[in-house]
Amino acid sequence: MHLTSWTRGISSLLLLLPFTVGAAANDAAPVVTIVEGRSTLASGLHGYIAVPGMQLRQCEIVQTGPQSLVQVEFPDGSRIELGPDSRFLSDVPTPVGSARAIGPYFLGSGWLKLTVAKRDNAPPYRINTPYFDLVMNSGVAVLNVADGGRFFIEQGSALALDASGARGGGAGTSVAANQTYSRKSAESRPGVVNRADPAFVKSMPPSFRDTLPAMYAKVKGRTAQLKPAPDYDYAAVSAWLNTHPELHPCIAGDLVRSVQEMLKREGLDVGPIDGILGPRTAAALREFQQQHGLARSGEPDEATLKELSKR
Repeated sequence: MHLTSWTRGISSLLLLLPFTVGAAANDAAPVVTIVEGRSTLASGLHGYIAVPGMQLRQCEIVQTGPQSLVQVEFPDGSRIELGPDSRFLSDVPTPVGSARAIGPYFLGSGWLKLTVAKRDNAPPYRINTPYFDLVMNSGVAVLNVADGGRFFIEQGSALALDASGARGGGAGTSVAANQTYSRKSAESRPGVVNRADPAFVKSMPPSFRDTLPAMYAKVKGRTAQLKPAPDYDYAAVSAWLNTHPELHPCIAGDLVRSVQEMLKREGLDVGPIDGILGPRTAAALREFQQQHGLARSGEPDEATLKELSKR
């Protein structure tokens, strides 16, 4: 496997970031329940055609096509709908000690409709974007990220925070039902108006005006047939991840997953291919390093990556 220049520089990042990185538990993972048109689920080095029954684990990406719609449902009855030409990342790794939230999920571009079911004593849902972060306990919000970011609250209320990568530090802006929040850049002042922006409503995907059927009970447990996406471009995906600093831990996870696959091909026991640098993967790295006269660090350092790339 050929290693790109950005990959060689990630190993030090992997060892320094105090983030929680791991696959979501199967019984709590959101599930793709409706797919209209052509969309891709990107998981590390691989891309698959999105189909109902796929679980979304940490750092996996959904990229919708020009005429596509994807619905993702959660065990508690909440859901996320993605409109055409959207880029969405599942379950961003968060710094240790962060406030409890379901997610955060990341909308890099496009359209997203968030419906949070009423629940007792449950953490809020969080959707991060390059321009703002949205936190919601219950209700319905429609978000768009294009030239700036904006959202409209259909039901309930939400809190809009400075974007995670912007280092804003503000207390946040409360946004109530029938209000529209907008922000031209992560550094600009936000605006809130007491109505639905007509241009926003006009450009909204038509499917967002209706309520899609809940399919979680029918789809949960279905074995999704994985088919490679012929137009998947891993280089483009990794470049997109690298654009947003808060997504860098996902790049680290991709690196570990790649290392695990290469070590497994060498006949070494790395455990599950999960992108986590756990004890078994570290032990396999030390064994590989010993076999090839390298320092037995148990880490994917540059010398080890170079040796693995020869195979």
